[in-house]
Amino acid sequence: MTRTIAVFHLCAACALAASISGQVTTPGGQGVANARVWIEAGLGSTLIDQQTGADGTFKFDSLPSGLLGVFAYADGYAFGGASISVGPDDDITGTRIPLGTPSEVSGRVVDARGKPIAGARVTRVLLQGDAKVSIPFAKLAQAGFAEPASDADGRFTIPQLPDGAKVALKVGHTSYAQQSVGDIAVGDKNARVQMYEGVLLRGKVQSREGGTPVSNATVVIKTAREPITTSITKSDSSGNFMVRLNPGAYLYQSASMELRSPGWEKLTVTGQEPTQEVMLRVAGSGTIRGDVRDAVTSAPVAGARVSLSAFGSPAAIVTTGESGTYEFAAAEGDNTVRVEATAGYLQPERPMLTLKVKQGESAAIPTFWLKPLPGYKVVVVDADQKPVQGVIVRLIRPMQYRWHITDATGSVSLNIASVPASGKIVGMAEHPQKQEGALFAIAANAASEAKVQLIPLATVSGTVVTAKDKPIEGAMIGGLFQSDADDEPLPLWRTTTGADGRFLWPGAVPLIPTACLASSGDELYGRSIPFNLDPGATKDIGRIVIREPEDDKTKRIAKSKGMAGKKLEWYSNKVISGGIPNVEELRVGRAAIVVYTASDEAAMVIDALSAARKSIATGDVLCAVVVDGGFSGSAPDNVVVLQGAAPGPAKTYVLDATGRVALETLGMPPASAFTGVPQV
Repeated sequence: MTRTIAVFHLCAACALAASISGQVTTPGGQGVANARVWIEAGLGSTLIDQQTGADGTFKFDSLPSGLLGVFAYADGYAFGGASISVGPDDDITGTRIPLGTPSEVSGRVVDARGKPIAGARVTRVLLQGDAKVSIPFAKLAQAGFAEPASDADGRFTIPQLPDGAKVALKVGHTSYAQQSVGDIAVGDKNARVQMYEGVLLRGKVQSREGGTPVSNATVVIKTAREPITTSITKSDSSGNFMVRLNPGAYLYQSASMELRSPGWEKLTVTGQEPTQEVMLRVAGSGTIRGDVRDAVTSAPVAGARVSLSAFGSPAAIVTTGESGTYEFAAAEGDNTVRVEATAGYLQPERPMLTLKVKQGESAAIPTFWLKPLPGYKVVVVDADQKPVQGVIVRLIRPMQYRWHITDATGSVSLNIASVPASGKIVGMAEHPQKQEGALFAIAANAASEAKVQLIPLATVSGTVVTAKDKPIEGAMIGGLFQSDADDEPLPLWRTTTGADGRFLWPGAVPLIPTACLASSGDELYGRSIPFNLDPGATKDIGRIVIREPEDDKTKRIAKSKGMAGKKLEWYSNKVISGGIPNVEELRVGRAAIVVYTASDEAAMVIDALSAARKSIATGDVLCAVVVDGGFSGSAPDNVVVLQGAAPGPAKTYVLDATGRVALETLGMPPASAFTGVPQV
């Protein structure tokens, strides 16, 4: 039986019509009976909870729309869950919540001088990865769970976290500004959270008409820049609220059961004074409802982002669910609804509509009709203008982590999720057996096919050094396409420097104006002069200098280790899925492509690497994906999945037959890596 306790969230006026059902499972896929499942409908909401049946299934009805956190727990397991965007008419089925092996994170909370802070509370833990669900320990205290808190020595322990995952912590204390710390591996016993007194922000919530104080209004304050962290408080009986914030740029808004501020207001906490004051004015609210549909099929469009603004300020962004519907709680007065660029669709000629909202009423907005993006055809030919089968085609702008393979007619069909701002689609064609390739561009509104002719690829090399002419190891170096027509430089390839500061890229596209950009931590860069390679040429562009600024002593060149020419014992990591050959044989040597990735991108990387391996069946090359964090999905037979962190700044390593790194890069490696490992 579902138990609801005074559900309230920032869409308090929204209708409760959505539903979510699914199953809580063990790591092996078996249902977990009597597991507790919660739904959190916003930071200001209380939790809705129920227990699973004998087969681990659950169902929640009459839910508010928006981004909902669904999470579960059972004795002997860790917390698990997912974040789900739900529209007002959505019936979400088949939600699967796997519960993993429990472990913990422990550490210390200290002040600015490194002294322990007692009584700091771990209010919320974000499970990072593909699920990205938040566990609100502050709210779970009412359900019998202890809210983790620091002792007299500043020590804290957070139990029941999934082993192998990565988490972010939100820590609060009445005398300090809230602090968030991310990218902590579960099992870490030395996590460190440093808190600062910050600035005391005093505020008052008043009605827009009459200036009457508003009590029990939820005030949400979030950082204006990434990473986004959120603080929440409520006004007292006199409409006053207080919260401590670290200096920085913020956005804030307020909502009560009947009143809300029109949108997010800007706030800059300078830190020059110990206190700051703000005023929030709220007005009556109503509801805006609408839907987004395919202009060709009339089918609902899921995943469309719809934004709301009022009085010139952004108010909210929602994502449509399976029904294509959306809903906003909006302040009374003029409001503007806009459909943003949506994956797979062109933005309509009139992407926004303005309407007047009346207090307590629901307003329906006309349907947004989206036209599907057209498909694009590319034909690859050789020097004799004959079609070439088996050529690898990949998109660079918009970036896609997948390969397309030309058929017997030399053709591939390309589909993109959104049109680049430049209006041009840019890609690269590469022959897997020959050092041939080409760069191509297609106008987004092009109706005819694009023809691409392969030419011999070139090789570019150089050295990255400091201002004192010392080599920089582990610097990231990339080739950038130079074009005055593009607002942003287009990255063509990326690799890292060795111990001698040297780099080499054997698959550079010729006849393209290019420059090399090197970086080495703390936003320190060095740039080469522009160059243009001849087909099949080998060019050393000389030295690229990265200088440390004399006026900013905090910016220093990072000391990173490159892996070029070194053995990479990737197989020593814990195997999650698939089998690897005998470890002793691997120590002797084996050609391999090893890609390191975060858990939230693991499924995409595994699929792309598996598809590439199937497309190019030649060559005895192992394919492995090493996930930095937890991974609960399945993997194909031709890819081994392990758990671990990258050994250096690169994420993709191509190993030769001796097990040594022949090439370092980011993203998918050159096609030749699957058939004949490039020698550097």
